Amino acid sequence: MNSVQRIHLSSVEQLQAALGEIFNGQITQSRPGPLEAAFAIAQVDSCDVFSSSVNRELVCSGQRSRERWTITPITRRCAGGRFRGQKLEDGSLLLLDPGGEVFQQIEPGHCQFAVSIPVEQASRIIEAEYQVEPDTLLHQWLHVSDPRVTARMERLLMNLLSFNSSHSGAASFGPGGLAGHVIALAQTGARPRLLRASLAHRRRIVRRAEDMIRSRLDRPPSITELCEATFASRRLLFYAFNELLGRSPAAHIKNLRMHAARRRLISGKGHASIQQIAFDLGFGHPGQFAIDYARAFGERPSQTRCRLGKRAVGQALNNPSTSQPRPAPETRQP
Repeated sequence: MNSVQRIHLSSVEQLQAALGEIFNGQITQSRPGPLEAAFAIAQVDSCDVFSSSVNRELVCSGQRSRERWTITPITRRCAGGRFRGQKLEDGSLLLLDPGGEVFQQIEPGHCQFAVSIPVEQASRIIEAEYQVEPDTLLHQWLHVSDPRVTARMERLLMNLLSFNSSHSGAASFGPGGLAGHVIALAQTGARPRLLRASLAHRRRIVRRAEDMIRSRLDRPPSITELCEATFASRRLLFYAFNELLGRSPAAHIKNLRMHAARRRLISGKGHASIQQIAFDLGFGHPGQFAIDYARAFGERPSQTRCRLGKRAVGQALNNPSTSQPRPAPETRQP
């Protein structure tokens, strides 16, 4: 087992960079105020064990790695949020399909543990040991409702990431290693069930709408244009956005544009002025942009640029582990 790497983060940009190996997408902040996040990761055998905790309401959208199968226990540490439109219930175990979509709403105080297994290794174990087609488990989003199994899985992952974890602890899992142990544990619970297929259509609507929005942040599309692009009625469009992202289409568009402006402010590329960044993203009135920015992040654009600093943020985006340690955010205790 490799040593546990612990990273303390103070912006959504740093958190997104830290999670870059796990999923390809974007994290946006839903409420103003400074972000405090902690991320820990360790490699056990060929598996990645990791945890994350945050103090702000966030929305994640994108796609998971196609090369990894992720299993995550849902306990009261992270229950209450939503994933793909489903409320995360205490006592659940989620088996997340490789390459699957990520639409997750994260609540303040959220603390989640997960393990990610190479797809090739998981397929071999499932086919050999359980005599079933690997696709029946790997290529669907499955849900196991068994609080005992969920609690055991969380304790296992917590122990592997604890300060007192033995570096040679992987040997105790036997020939199958951690991957075999985790899969066996998941199979001891209730029979996995496929979650609501009715959400697939709404996910397609939001995905198509997001593609259009991101392609023209400087010219935000109208509701009519989004309806035309997604082949959805206004009512269905709003329902899909609210269920998957917890926001209206207009609020999500504005949020994505604000985060794009923030990234440009802290990157320092081109040494553009705040006014120029606002104009480049289609904000016609710099004064209103500054007001809206402060509402979104709890600080003025100039404060973001000054507080984070070009050099420090550039380092954090390229290598989050080099960011200065900060106290980890408080999380709900079991």
